[in-house]
Amino acid sequence: MKASFRICGLCVLALVVFASCKEDDRVTTPTPDLQIPSVYDSTGYAANVVTESQVRAELATLTGRMQVGRNMDSTVTLAALQNLYNGTTLRSVTGASYQAKIDVALPELARASGKGVRYAWENAPVSGSDGGVIPTAVGGRVGYLYDEHVLELEQVVEKGLFAAAMYNHAVSLISAGNITEATIHKLVEIYGAKPGFGNNERSSDPNRDRFSAQYAARRSDSANANSLYAQIKRNLITAQAAVKGGSAFNAQRDQALADFKLNWEKAIAATVINYCHSTLSGLTAPNRDDGVITGAMHAYGEAVGFLSGWKAVPASQRRITDAQIDELLSLLRAPFDQTASAQSYLFLSNNSATAQLFRLDGRNDPNTGVIERLAQIYGFSNAEVEDFRRNWVAFQNRR
Repeated sequence: MKASFRICGLCVLALVVFASCKEDDRVTTPTPDLQIPSVYDSTGYAANVVTESQVRAELATLTGRMQVGRNMDSTVTLAALQNLYNGTTLRSVTGASYQAKIDVALPELARASGKGVRYAWENAPVSGSDGGVIPTAVGGRVGYLYDEHVLELEQVVEKGLFAAAMYNHAVSLISAGNITEATIHKLVEIYGAKPGFGNNERSSDPNRDRFSAQYAARRSDSANANSLYAQIKRNLITAQAAVKGGSAFNAQRDQALADFKLNWEKAIAATVINYCHSTLSGLTAPNRDDGVITGAMHAYGEAVGFLSGWKAVPASQRRITDAQIDELLSLLRAPFDQTASAQSYLFLSNNSATAQLFRLDGRNDPNTGVIERLAQIYGFSNAEVEDFRRNWVAFQNRR
């Protein structure tokens, strides 16, 4: 009996070994590493980005019409502005809350235009005034157009749409599923790049950057392989390669797209930091003439616009929260819901300007300024925040 037991035991052991071998035989061949090229494949690009190209063109046309009001002798009619926004593809991809915001901003911008005289920023807000142009040169007639609170509504509309329409459209494409090579083409176009990723603003380059890509380029040292622009380029090339590779690479595709979204968001946040620095530089200048003031408040308006647009993007599709956006816009004295209640002019008041500056850079409390709060939200280092002061495109002669 004992011998028999030993034989059976050996048989069992043999069966276990055999079964283990069979399991090993069933292990599938490991998926090969995703091969990521150094350049983006533009095959079929133009045919697949018709909608996104239209959005870009419509925003450029609307912005051009708003800019007519930068000449104090030129009136921009509300009808002209509404014709360029209502019923457009641009409006259709804009988040609902920003459609409503633009519906308030466009009439205000039209009323401010064509006044024929310099807007007296020293006395803003002037009772009964609709705002007007503060020229870029003393005695000049061209500058930037502001409402009575010294908020540049052109920037609220245009820069807000970078997130509220363009990024919003991008995340809707990603969220829809069934991501194809055509989808990646669309993401490149709506971000503002081209397949060649020019990383420049040269009008002679068919791959020059526009919209969000243009500002990502400005925040990026071209010698830095890990700059925001370089990372976004890699994200999109990786996503394209993963799609081409098939379903085995879906995880890499999804990670690349998640990184793309976050890096796009970071590029805009970095640009808000840049414009806060520019605003501070102007507002603390010893000679605060028209050109200095209009430049500072133009930068301020860009910061307000860039931040405001995120409110129209689904909260699940961005890092920054509604509460954080509201906090930052409150610091900027430009609440999202009411353009008419902006108190931008307080940054210019001789009595309160110095007291307002902490709202931009937290000089009295390092946790309270817009710059510091954005650095905390996005994990920017002190060195990165310092780098964001610079327009790298201009500094490296990429114009």
